[in-house]
Parts: sequence; C-alpha cells; structure tokens
Amino acid sequence: MCTIPGKIWFFGYSGRCNKSTYGFSGITLILALLVLPLSRAYGQDSCSQAPARAVKQITVVTMIDFFTTFTGISYINGLTSNEKNNLYLYYNLTINNKVKSGKFSMTNYYFTEFGLRDYADSVTSISEDQYCFKNSVSFQFWKSKFALNISANSKSQYFRHYEYKEDSAGNQIKYLYTAYLSPGYKNYSGGIKYDVNDSFTIEFGIVNGKMTKIKTQQIFDSRETDKLYGLEKGTTKKSEFGMNLILTATPNEILKNLYFENFSQFNINKSDIRHLRYLK
Repeated sequence: MCTIPGKIWFFGYSGRCNKSTYGFSGITLILALLVLPLSRAYGQDSCSQAPARAVKQITVVTMIDFFTTFTGISYINGLTSNEKNNLYLYYNLTINNKVKSGKFSMTNYYFTEFGLRDYADSVTSISEDQYCFKNSVSFQFWKSKFALNISANSKSQYFRHYEYKEDSAGNQIKYLYTAYLSPGYKNYSGGIKYDVNDSFTIEFGIVNGKMTKIKTQQIFDSRETDKLYGLEKGTTKKSEFGMNLILTATPNEILKNLYFENFSQFNINKSDIRHLRYLK
C-alpha cells in the first residue's frame, strides 16, 4: 500500500482576562493547523514515488474566541427612577478560518454578540444583538503582503428589538424598533488587500456594491416615520455603488490579559466621490 506523506499539527490556547462586577469567563482557541504536502505516488509491488518535484501545501487555520459576562447591579437609594436593580448577561463569539495554498487564500469570518438585561419588578430587554458574516478570496502579488481580493459580507441582527415611549396619558408603551434584516446590509467588493500581520488586514474595494434591506415594514409604522436607513416606506431594499474600506482585526493579545478585536467598514457612494476633492 502506498501513502502520501503529510503532517497534522494541533495547537491549543485558552485564557482571557477575568474581571467584572460579579465575574466572567472567556476562552480563545486555535483549533488546528493542517499542513498537507500534495504529491503523486506510484506503486506496483512496492511503494515508489516519481522523481522529486515541487510540493504544494494547503494550510488551514481555524480560531474560535468566546467571551461571556454575567453582572448584577444593585442600587441603594437610587437618585432617579432609571436606577433599577438589574441582571445583565452578555456574550460574543468570533470564528475566523483561513485556508491558504500557494498564492491563493480564502478567509471566512463570523462574529455575533447578544446581551440581555432583566430589571427587577420591570421588563426584560435585549441590549446587544448583531451578527456579521464575511468571506473573501485573495491572490497574492509575488511575495509581498498585497493581494487581489474579492469579498462579500452581510450584517444584521437575529431578534426583534423594542423601545419604550410615553403615550398621551403618560404611560410607558412598548413599540417595535428593529428586527431581523430590518435593517440588514450586504456588501460585495473587489480590490486590493493588505495583510499587516496574521491578525490584521486592510481591504480596499475599488468596486463596491451595497444593499440595504428592511424586511419588516412594521417598523415604519411603529416608529411613526416614512423614511429609515435611507429607504422610503413600502421599499424593502435599496442598492448603491461606490468604494469601500474594511479593517479586520481578529482577537489578539496586545498586553497581558488585554485583547483587541475589530471589524470596521466604510462605504463611499459613487455620487459622493466627487466631494473627496474638498478634503485637505
């Protein structure tokens, strides 16, 4: 029997800072680094290989970062009616996967966070709720840190969010503020990517298309307006074109027990590009 040589390396790391009002825990884990030399093997009665040739490698790195906190806040002689005893639960999850073979690489990024606050003798409300998917394919320029890049990403929330307002009698009433894909954003771009290091990348989309969606039209009525997020009432989606800039930093320890993570996106519509000449 003939086999193809290969290596599988497993690495693990856990730890985050541990502090808060009542405490929290977190974990960062690099799941696996998989390196497979790809070559052909030939066999008859025994295992033999063709003459040595250039070997290609596929490298796969998957990182998972999870953080959660549970906090209790108690007021003694609170100064305002808004200072109510409450319990607060929050978590976020980041999954970053990178596959590289030669000059080609593919990156998958997912981030989500959720927060829930429960007030004593009152209401329970969602304080944080969002998700972001990002996928990109790149082709490296020679041995530089620059690459041609095509990417697509989407951002929205999973649950309905409610706010409170006073009616004519002074009572607090609940109304729908946002919902799943209301608003929701999708971006498609092609341009240049620069890998500052293994944790931080800059993507400049020379050609960019952005779509804004409002799936739940009820938020126009509940918020008593005819225009939200650039869309008119009765319109479910709107497309715009221009350029964009994306900054992505996966969780990285910059000091002992201090981590930094970032996903930022900036869009410029083609109708607004002419205004750039006024910047000094």
